[in-house]
Amino acid sequence: MQLPIHQEGNITVASLTGQIDSVSAVDLERDIMLLLDQNTKSLLLDCSELDYINSAGLRVFLLAAKRLEQSAGSLAFCSLDSNVLMVFETIGFDRILTIYPDKSAALAGMNSATAKAA
Repeated sequence: MQLPIHQEGNITVASLTGQIDSVSAVDLERDIMLLLDQNTKSLLLDCSELDYINSAGLRVFLLAAKRLEQSAGSLAFCSLDSNVLMVFETIGFDRILTIYPDKSAALAGMNSATAKAA
């Protein structure tokens, strides 16, 4: 699992690739928590290259969402593959997490939410 990261204004964008399983979820959790330790307040997880995720990866997403919520931050996802989206829908993540159809919509939505909060 690779986690390329870049900034889009105030939003940190992490691009998830490949598969997130029990082994790669450990690295993902470490990388995401490191971002949050560095005071990242708006995190977008671009899932356009993510092929598979299991419960270990979903746990990492939930931990990140809770941590950002506690610090008045935001976490969003974009460009979910149909299989990954089906997993999100099956366990109800689509009702508790913010999901955008693509990166442009995510950046616009997150910037708009930040502006309203200010």
